[in-house]
Amino acid sequence: MKMKCTACHATAESAAQAGFPGLGKCQTCHPEMSSLPARSARVYRVKDFVFFNHQRHSEAKVVCATCHGEVYTMDTLKLERPVTMVACVACHKEQKATIACNVCHELGQ
Repeated sequence: MKMKCTACHATAESAAQAGFPGLGKCQTCHPEMSSLPARSARVYRVKDFVFFNHQRHSEAKVVCATCHGEVYTMDTLKLERPVTMVACVACHKEQKATIACNVCHELGQ
């Protein structure tokens, strides 16, 4: 249906966390669901010492598909782009974004 990501992940453009929809939200389009499937495990996770902010990336006009791929074409969500420092720094360099350490890491820990 090519819906906007925010149709399910309401805070993807307005908060640091994109959020995960609850069962009621899923049932809006999938009324046959009686529970969230066991496969609804988190696919993208950054290390505890890394801060990723969806809102800042959205403000910088980075589209969701840059990291997540064309989700609406996938039967099962898969890791499209690795969540590693090498991958993130490479993307920042491609986009001419800052690579200052304190943008993604809290210094002095």
